[in-house]
Amino acid sequence: MDACTEERSNSSRTAVFGRESRLRNNSQLEDMRRLGHKVAGRHCVLVVLQSPPDGTRRAAFLISRRYSLLAVERNRARRLFREAFRQLYPQLPPVWLLFIPRRYMKGIRLPELLVEIRSLASEAGLELGQGEG
Repeated sequence: MDACTEERSNSSRTAVFGRESRLRNNSQLEDMRRLGHKVAGRHCVLVVLQSPPDGTRRAAFLISRRYSLLAVERNRARRLFREAFRQLYPQLPPVWLLFIPRRYMKGIRLPELLVEIRSLASEAGLELGQGEG
C-alpha cells in the first residue's frame, strides 16, 4: 500500500493538478484579465499570460452557469479542459492559461479540442515545445 501511495504521488497527474499548478485567487485572475492575451475560437476562449509573475505553468478553468445550467455539462467541459492541459503540460513554457468554454463546445471530443487549443495558443504567440502528447 505504501508503494502504491508513493507511485501515485510521483505521477504526472499530481504534478499537473497540484495546488502550485492552479490559478487560485482573484489577484491572479485579475492579472490574467489585465495583462493576458485573449483569443477566441469556435469552441473555447483562451487567455494566455506569457510572462507570469512567478515563472510557473498554471491553469484555471472558468465555467459558469452562463455556459450551461446543468452541472453535468459544466463538469464535462472542465474534465475536457483538464485533460487537454495535462496533455499539453510537457510542451508548455512558463505560462498562465485561462480556459473558458463557449456553447458550441457541448458536443466536442478531446482531439478536436486539442487542435483548437493548439491553434489558439499559436495565435496568441505561444510557442509549444516538442514533447509527448
